[in-house]
Amino acid sequence: MDIAVTMKDSVIIRLVCVAAAALLLTTPCYAKDGEFSRHEVRIGVGDMLFETMIWHDQVHKRYADAPAEVLYPEKRGYRYLPHISGEYAYHLLPWLSLGCTLDFQQTYWNTEYYNSEDDLIKGKKEENFYNLCIMPTVRFNYFRREHVGLYSAVGVGIDINGGTEKNAFGRNTIVGAALDLRPLGVIFGGGHYWGYVEIGGLNALQSTNAMFMLGSELVRAGLSFKF
Repeated sequence: MDIAVTMKDSVIIRLVCVAAAALLLTTPCYAKDGEFSRHEVRIGVGDMLFETMIWHDQVHKRYADAPAEVLYPEKRGYRYLPHISGEYAYHLLPWLSLGCTLDFQQTYWNTEYYNSEDDLIKGKKEENFYNLCIMPTVRFNYFRREHVGLYSAVGVGIDINGGTEKNAFGRNTIVGAALDLRPLGVIFGGGHYWGYVEIGGLNALQSTNAMFMLGSELVRAGLSFKF
């Protein structure tokens, strides 16, 4: 008997939770009288913490014991173009939108060549690589009020990795998988104009031997236009 009562109470609690969630999800999205904006265009900028931790100036070495006829490259003078993203989203429902996100970042450096006497021989050769991610994106707007909202988003697509560097097969451009996870986003504003901040991570790889990004762009912020 006690077990039956417990199971009945559990079913009632679950039904109440489902009803509360349904009520929240059907709340009008950033508008009055049940209307909401169907279209949204975003532009944002993200951090380069992952890139600056992985790709940075090498510590200069001494090559006194090395063969004299060999030149030794060192990568120095790193510069970074931060993540720049653009997104279009179509709101199917107040709580659900589908769209596409483009994200681009680039890293530059100089390759310097030294001989065994520690002389800079060939000067500096500027090199770079970039990652262009193209990802269909789904966004769940689970908390919606007139001037603020909370959401989660996920994007899955491809990453185009290119630049001056060549891989082991002599290719400059490689296409891999891309995954953008945004467990928490905050959007704020009113009317057509909004700002947003979201946390998560952008990941891209071709295989276990070609990891382009892992937890990159932890924070993304930008502007949104709704119409």
